[in-house]
Amino acid sequence: MRCFYHQDKDAVGSCKSCGKGLCVECAVDLGKGLACRGRCEESARAIIELVDRNIQLSTTPAKAQLVVPTVVQRTGQPTDYIAAQLTSHIRETRHFRWGAGAFCLVVGVILLAAGLLQQTAVLDIVGACFVGFGIICFALVQRSARQPRLSETQTR
Repeated sequence: MRCFYHQDKDAVGSCKSCGKGLCVECAVDLGKGLACRGRCEESARAIIELVDRNIQLSTTPAKAQLVVPTVVQRTGQPTDYIAAQLTSHIRETRHFRWGAGAFCLVVGVILLAAGLLQQTAVLDIVGACFVGFGIICFALVQRSARQPRLSETQTR
């Protein structure tokens, strides 16, 4: 490879920023890479710093943090807050599954009826899939309803 700025000289490396080939006269050694003298030094330093920071972040183990609302911080009862949020989430999930089950059953019955009237096997197959998925949704709602309530379990 030849120097980008001096075509008659061999390059000793390439710029960390722009990637151009550099001879000894045009290159500035930044320790972890070369840069074009007077042109790319600042951007090459920024690239080196970014790479170093990413390496440092990738070797540092991630820490999970629980964000606790100020109401909980004042009362000092995080278990009650978490239990209430979990109960609310479970209730919403049950309502969604019940609604999804009802929707799928209605759509499935309509598709099955249309398939039988038009004698189209594709509509019958899709309708049967919708009915099956609706039944599965209702079964999941029933199974979750039989599980013990959060108030019946022990929280610490």
